[in-house]
Amino acid sequence: MNTLPGDKARVNTARWIFVGYVILTSLGATLHAINRTIHKEPIDALYIVLMLAIGAAAVYALKKLPLSLSHAMLTFSWTTLVCLAGLLWYILRIQSNHLPIRFMFHVGIFSLGLVLGFRPALQYAIATSVIVLLLGLLYRLPPADIVLPVFFAFAIALPSKVVELVIAQSTAELTHINQQLEELVIERTAALRAEIIERQQAQDALYQRTIELEKRNEELDAYAHTVAHDLKSPLASIIGFSDLLEKRYDKIPADKFGYYCSIIAQNGNKIASIVDALLLLASVRQLEDVPKETLNLSDIMEDIQRRLANAILENKAEIITPDCWPSAISYPPWVEEILVNYVSNAIKYGGTPPRVEIGATRLADGYVRFWVRDNGKGLTPEEQARLFTPFTRLEQVNVKGHGLGLSIVRRIAEKLNVQVGVKSEVGHGSTFYFTLPLAKNKT
Repeated sequence: MNTLPGDKARVNTARWIFVGYVILTSLGATLHAINRTIHKEPIDALYIVLMLAIGAAAVYALKKLPLSLSHAMLTFSWTTLVCLAGLLWYILRIQSNHLPIRFMFHVGIFSLGLVLGFRPALQYAIATSVIVLLLGLLYRLPPADIVLPVFFAFAIALPSKVVELVIAQSTAELTHINQQLEELVIERTAALRAEIIERQQAQDALYQRTIELEKRNEELDAYAHTVAHDLKSPLASIIGFSDLLEKRYDKIPADKFGYYCSIIAQNGNKIASIVDALLLLASVRQLEDVPKETLNLSDIMEDIQRRLANAILENKAEIITPDCWPSAISYPPWVEEILVNYVSNAIKYGGTPPRVEIGATRLADGYVRFWVRDNGKGLTPEEQARLFTPFTRLEQVNVKGHGLGLSIVRRIAEKLNVQVGVKSEVGHGSTFYFTLPLAKNKT
């Protein structure tokens, strides 16, 4: 049988009831023995045995109470009912006062109802009424001695129903309140977790931003050093020859005068190219939404060869391009800048004379790899590791670039989300490449 809500209070109540019965039955048996001894009357062994049996049942119930409240209470109650029935029969037989025994029946009903509820109390009241009725008829008790105990038995059982309903209603209200509290706790916990996640994301974003800013600061330091170093030489040359022309222009032969002017122009163009590269790098940093379209590689290659015409002519470079190009999608100005840097480096660091081969290879994943191959000395693994990093420059030959080319390529690759790289072997030249997505439904 299941117990009603408030098990802890009911267990404590049952414990006090059992302890009370142990004390009362022990005290009752002891007083009975003392009283009979004082009056030199024989001790009622049956009375002593039944009273002590009730006490023993209480002790047993105390031991079983931690395991099962209902088992302990029911075992004790029905054992007590049997013993009380025996005591009532014995009292009626010897024609002694049976009021205390009837009172103990009613105490049992009240105790059972208080601990286990209305139904056990009602069953106990019915059993008590049957015992009182049968023994009353057997010993011809007055109707009042039969009716009144039966009436009180049911009257005592009824309040336990009220208590049970009150407890059930209180439990339902407490359950509802507890559910509301749990929902509030769950809602607040979810809100706190969302807030923690949001704060963590903000903290991660701030951390990433801090790392990016530190990286940018390091790049800017290297940038300032690189630009200052690369501008120093052409500026010094321009200043030197300009000063020479200013002070001795009337004494310089015409052929040397033209030569000096050409050097000043060359160094001016070198400075202009550095400035153009820096402006391009700045535009790559600032542009967020990159427009993309199908590339016309033939037109792009013509523009590149026009831009590098002087370098091609001076170095007697051979430029080899395919007859047709695969259709790819990207931002044409930036793709042109990548190829300009690759071809320019291939001319500068190629063989004598430079032989620059440009081509494209379709990949299986819907991409195409564009590449520029030179006939230079090739790169060591250490040199390859230094490529595509901010503001670094290889010191392979006497021809020195301004150190921004591959840094620009790296920035463009990050913005376009493409792959750039190099394959090289010392003595066998280098191949620089980048990948772009193929145009759909085009060949």
